[in-house]
Amino acid sequence: MSSEKKCCVPGCHGNSDAHTVLHLFPNPAKDMDRFMSWVFNIGGDILKFSNEYIYKNQRFCHTHFELKYCCRYNRISNIAVPTLNMPGLSTLKFTTTSIERRPLKSIENVSNILPSTSKGQALKKATFLKSKMTKTEQAFIRN
Repeated sequence: MSSEKKCCVPGCHGNSDAHTVLHLFPNPAKDMDRFMSWVFNIGGDILKFSNEYIYKNQRFCHTHFELKYCCRYNRISNIAVPTLNMPGLSTLKFTTTSIERRPLKSIENVSNILPSTSKGQALKKATFLKSKMTKTEQAFIRN
Protein backbone atom coordinates (compact mmCIF):
# COMPACT_ATOMS: atom_id res chain seq x y z
CA MET A 1 0.00 0.00 0.00
CA SER A 2 1.39 3.34 -0.91
CA SER A 3 0.77 6.47 1.08
CA GLU A 4 -2.08 8.67 -0.04
CA LYS A 5 -0.16 11.88 -0.73
CA LYS A 6 -2.93 14.22 0.28
CA CYS A 7 -4.49 15.58 3.43
CA CYS A 8 -7.11 13.23 4.88
CA VAL A 9 -9.36 16.03 6.20
CA PRO A 10 -12.59 16.13 4.16
CA GLY A 11 -12.73 19.23 1.97
CA CYS A 12 -9.02 20.02 2.36
CA HIS A 13 -7.02 20.20 -0.86
CA GLY A 14 -3.55 20.00 0.63
CA ASN A 15 -1.33 17.51 -1.19
CA SER A 16 2.33 16.88 -1.84
CA ASP A 17 2.04 18.03 -5.47
CA ALA A 18 1.14 21.54 -4.28
CA HIS A 19 4.25 21.52 -2.05
CA THR A 20 2.10 21.37 1.06
CA VAL A 21 3.82 19.94 4.10
CA LEU A 22 2.09 16.71 5.13
CA HIS A 23 2.42 15.21 8.62
CA LEU A 24 2.17 11.56 9.65
CA PHE A 25 -0.27 10.44 12.31
CA PRO A 26 1.22 9.69 15.73
CA ASN A 27 2.24 6.07 16.20
CA PRO A 28 -0.69 4.32 17.90
CA ALA A 29 1.67 1.82 19.54
CA LYS A 30 3.54 4.65 21.29
CA ASP A 31 0.92 7.37 21.80
CA MET A 32 -2.60 5.96 21.50
CA ASP A 33 -4.30 8.92 23.23
CA ARG A 34 -2.91 11.46 20.78
CA PHE A 35 -3.53 9.15 17.82
CA MET A 36 -7.18 8.76 18.81
CA SER A 37 -7.63 12.50 19.30
CA TRP A 38 -6.35 13.07 15.75
CA VAL A 39 -8.73 10.41 14.39
CA PHE A 40 -11.77 11.71 16.29
CA ASN A 41 -11.01 15.31 15.29
CA ILE A 42 -11.44 14.25 11.66
CA GLY A 43 -14.35 11.89 12.28
CA GLY A 44 -16.41 10.61 9.37
CA ASP A 45 -15.05 8.00 6.97
CA ILE A 46 -11.62 7.66 8.58
CA LEU A 47 -13.21 5.83 11.52
CA LYS A 48 -13.85 2.78 9.35
CA PHE A 49 -10.12 2.19 8.75
CA SER A 50 -7.82 0.24 11.04
CA ASN A 51 -5.32 2.10 13.20
CA GLU A 52 -2.44 0.54 11.28
CA TYR A 53 -3.83 1.66 7.92
CA ILE A 54 -4.40 5.20 9.18
CA TYR A 55 -0.91 5.42 10.67
CA LYS A 56 0.80 4.14 7.54
CA ASN A 57 -1.30 5.81 4.84
CA GLN A 58 -3.10 8.92 6.04
CA ARG A 59 -1.61 12.43 6.36
CA PHE A 60 -2.51 15.87 7.72
CA CYS A 61 -1.41 19.08 6.05
CA HIS A 62 0.32 21.83 8.02
CA THR A 63 -2.69 24.19 7.86
CA HIS A 64 -4.57 22.17 10.48
CA PHE A 65 -2.14 22.92 13.32
CA GLU A 66 -2.05 25.97 15.54
CA LEU A 67 1.08 28.11 15.38
CA LYS A 68 2.02 27.08 18.92
CA TYR A 69 2.62 23.51 17.64
CA CYS A 70 4.85 24.52 14.74
CA CYS A 71 8.60 24.01 15.06
CA ARG A 72 11.59 24.63 12.84
CA TYR A 73 11.87 23.13 9.38
CA ASN A 74 8.07 22.68 8.97
CA ARG A 75 7.89 20.13 11.76
CA ILE A 76 5.27 19.96 14.49
CA SER A 77 5.80 19.33 18.20
CA ASN A 78 5.28 15.91 19.70
CA ILE A 79 2.16 17.14 21.54
CA ALA A 80 0.50 18.68 18.48
CA VAL A 81 -3.19 18.01 17.84
CA PRO A 82 -4.89 19.25 14.66
CA THR A 83 -7.66 21.71 15.47
CA LEU A 84 -7.73 24.30 12.67
CA ASN A 85 -9.89 24.10 9.54
CA MET A 86 -11.51 20.90 10.75
CA PRO A 87 -15.02 20.42 9.39
CA GLY A 88 -15.67 17.57 11.80
CA LEU A 89 -15.17 19.75 14.88
CA SER A 90 -17.73 22.34 13.89
CA THR A 91 -20.34 19.81 12.78
CA LEU A 92 -20.15 17.42 15.72
CA LYS A 93 -23.46 17.06 17.45
CA PHE A 94 -23.04 16.37 21.11
CA THR A 95 -25.85 14.43 22.66
CA THR A 96 -26.50 14.86 26.30
CA THR A 97 -28.21 12.35 28.46
CA SER A 98 -31.00 13.76 30.50
CA ILE A 99 -30.07 14.00 34.12
CA GLU A 100 -32.90 14.26 36.56
CA ARG A 101 -32.27 17.14 38.90
CA ARG A 102 -33.86 16.78 42.31
CA PRO A 103 -33.56 19.07 45.30
CA LEU A 104 -31.62 17.79 48.27
CA LYS A 105 -33.73 16.21 50.95
CA SER A 106 -34.26 18.55 53.85
CA ILE A 107 -32.77 17.46 57.13
CA GLU A 108 -34.97 18.02 60.14
CA ASN A 109 -33.76 18.12 63.71
CA VAL A 110 -30.17 18.78 62.73
CA SER A 111 -29.29 19.36 66.36
CA ASN A 112 -30.00 15.68 67.08
CA ILE A 113 -27.71 14.48 64.28
CA LEU A 114 -24.70 16.78 64.57
CA PRO A 115 -22.62 17.11 67.74
CA SER A 116 -22.70 20.48 69.41
CA THR A 117 -19.68 22.71 69.09
CA SER A 118 -20.70 25.05 71.88
CA LYS A 119 -18.53 25.33 74.98
CA GLY A 120 -21.42 24.38 77.25
CA GLN A 121 -21.83 20.93 75.73
CA ALA A 122 -18.07 20.36 75.61
CA LEU A 123 -17.76 21.34 79.28
CA LYS A 124 -20.52 18.92 80.28
CA LYS A 125 -18.84 16.13 78.32
CA ALA A 126 -15.43 16.89 79.87
CA THR A 127 -16.93 16.92 83.36
CA PHE A 128 -18.60 13.57 82.69
CA LEU A 129 -15.39 12.02 81.40
CA LYS A 130 -13.42 13.43 84.31
CA SER A 131 -15.79 11.83 86.79
CA LYS A 132 -15.13 8.43 85.21
CA MET A 133 -11.33 8.82 85.51
CA THR A 134 -9.22 7.67 88.41
CA LYS A 135 -7.24 10.19 90.46
CA THR A 136 -4.00 8.98 88.80
CA GLU A 137 -5.41 9.59 85.31
CA GLN A 138 -6.63 13.05 86.31
CA ALA A 139 -3.19 13.96 87.71
CA PHE A 140 -1.52 12.74 84.51
CA ILE A 141 -3.75 15.01 82.37
CA ARG A 142 -3.05 18.09 84.55
CA ASN A 143 0.74 17.66 84.06
